[in-house]
Amino acid sequence: MRRYTPAPVLSIVTYHHIGENDRSAPYDPNIADATPAQFRRHMEALARYGTPIGVEELLRAVHGAPLPKNPVMVTFDDGYRSCHDVALPILRAVGMRATFFVSTSFVTERRIYWWERVSLLVGLSKRKTAVITYPFTLALDLADPRVGDKLNAVIKDTPAHELDVDRYLDELGRALGVDWNPQIEARYADHLIMTWDQVRALARAGMDVESHGRRHRVLQTLDAAALDDELSGARRDLEAQLGRPVRAVAYPVGRRINGEQHIRAALTAAGYQIGMSNHSGVNRWWPPTLRRFAPIDPFDLRRLSTDRTMSDAMFLAQVAVPRLAYMSEHNR
Repeated sequence: MRRYTPAPVLSIVTYHHIGENDRSAPYDPNIADATPAQFRRHMEALARYGTPIGVEELLRAVHGAPLPKNPVMVTFDDGYRSCHDVALPILRAVGMRATFFVSTSFVTERRIYWWERVSLLVGLSKRKTAVITYPFTLALDLADPRVGDKLNAVIKDTPAHELDVDRYLDELGRALGVDWNPQIEARYADHLIMTWDQVRALARAGMDVESHGRRHRVLQTLDAAALDDELSGARRDLEAQLGRPVRAVAYPVGRRINGEQHIRAALTAAGYQIGMSNHSGVNRWWPPTLRRFAPIDPFDLRRLSTDRTMSDAMFLAQVAVPRLAYMSEHNR
C-alpha cells in the first residue's frame, strides 16, 4: 500500500510510558501506551518494515534532502523513568532509534507531573466527595470515573495568569484529606521520573533528547513571559545538561499551534526548528519542486498515538496507512 502513495510519508509514533497493566498502581492508568512485550513487538515491526530516522535526518529533510524509504520516527514525551529502564534496553536490542522529549523542571526539582499528582491525590483520598474553591468552585464526586479528567482540564484550559498550579494542587490535597509535602513527592518522583544521569544515558546510547517544555504547560494558556520560560527555559536546561544543541520540541499536551503567530514567533525566538503536536496523522513529504503547492510546516508535524488495547496488526496498519486503519477501526 505504501508503494502506491503519491508522496513519501513520514510516520511518527508517540509513546509516554511503557508498563504492565497493573490495576493496583497508584499512577495515572491512561499514560502507559504499551506493555514491555508489546513495545518490543512494535519496535521489531518498525525495524523490519521501516527506516528509523532521528532529528538530524528530519531537519535535513525539512530543508530539502530526501527521506529514506518508509521513514519512521519513534518518540517519547514527558520523561518517565521507564524510558531509561524499560524502553532503552529494548531499543538497543532491536537496533531502533528514538527521540525523547523531556519536561525539564520535573527532572531537576524531583517533582511528579501535575496529572500524576492529581491521580495520586484522588486515588489516596478516603473521601467520597469534596469541594475546591480555587481557581473557581468545583464540586467533586470521587466515584465519578471522569473526576481526574475534570481536574486535569482546569490546568490544561485555564490561562496561566489565572492559575497558580502549585496552589491549585495544594488546595486539592487539602480538600481530599491527603497529606503531601516535598519529601513525599520526591519519593514518588524517584520511582516515576528519570534523573539527569538517566537522561544523559539516553543521549550516550545514540538517542535524541529534545524539549517538551519546562513545566508541561499548554502553550496556548501562557502569556509572553511564561511562554519564553516554558520554551527557552527548557532548551537552556537541556543544553546545559547534555552539552549539545536542542532543536526540536513536542508541544506539552500536544495541541496544534495552527495560526497562533505569537507561539510560532516564540518557538523561533527560543531557537527551535521543529515542533510536533499529537494531532493524529502522518506527514506527506513532497519533493522540493512541489512544496510551493503543498508546503511542509516544520512547526506542525503530526504524530500517531497508540495504547495497550491496540492489536499489533492495527499498530502496523496505523503506521503504514493511517487512513485505512482509521476507517477499519470506525467500521467495526
